[in-house]
Amino acid sequence: MLLRIFNLKAATSLNGLELKLSRSGVTYEGAWTESWCHRRCQHRHKTIEEAAECVSPQGPAWYVFAVENGRARELSAVEQSSLEEFRRTRWPLQRAH
Repeated sequence: MLLRIFNLKAATSLNGLELKLSRSGVTYEGAWTESWCHRRCQHRHKTIEEAAECVSPQGPAWYVFAVENGRARELSAVEQSSLEEFRRTRWPLQRAH
């Protein structure tokens, strides 16, 4: 099933820090772009790391967004920095020799 995702910031790097936000009503969902279509995992992940782990095998053009009270929203600055840290520690760049 394809669902449109509006106004979301794409995550371009993967981090290894687990962010456990326990605000009520907030879950995280992974999404990716495939053949110019937006797809989403449609799982209700409790942490950003879980959502990233779920969607990262889909390819390089994936991201995570928050779902709060049934409405999709962009990650906050704190959430986004957690995702970036997860990407950096999960897949660090290799130095050229």
